[in-house]
Amino acid sequence: MSDREKTARGSQSRRWFLAWEPFFEAGRRGRKAQAWEVEGELVAIALFGDVTLDLSQSKRVPAEVTIDAYALVRDVEVLVPEDAEVELSGGVFLGDLTNEVPEVRDGQPVVRVRGHALFGDVNVRRSSGDRN
Repeated sequence: MSDREKTARGSQSRRWFLAWEPFFEAGRRGRKAQAWEVEGELVAIALFGDVTLDLSQSKRVPAEVTIDAYALVRDVEVLVPEDAEVELSGGVFLGDLTNEVPEVRDGQPVVRVRGHALFGDVNVRRSSGDRN
């Protein structure tokens, strides 16, 4: 591996999202981040709680975003900008992988969702505005 490849991989940041409702929430509601800088790799784990990733109102979205979504007994929902191209792949056991985004050719950003569901759902759709 060249130094350039190592630098490119090393600079790639990853952010984790975990919903573990019965243990962490305890009657509290999480706040929705309105404007955030999206990393190139996101990992969402819905374990007895729902995770919503809203990329539509972020400050900056890289040209390519990879999301590993794990829906274990609950749901992961990914909201994408209007011009985003979406690629959805993965595996399911008693759940669903759903891409409700109309096909866009050469869209920016490209959002790759690798969904894995066990008694849960991974849904990708366009944002319908502010959903407080």
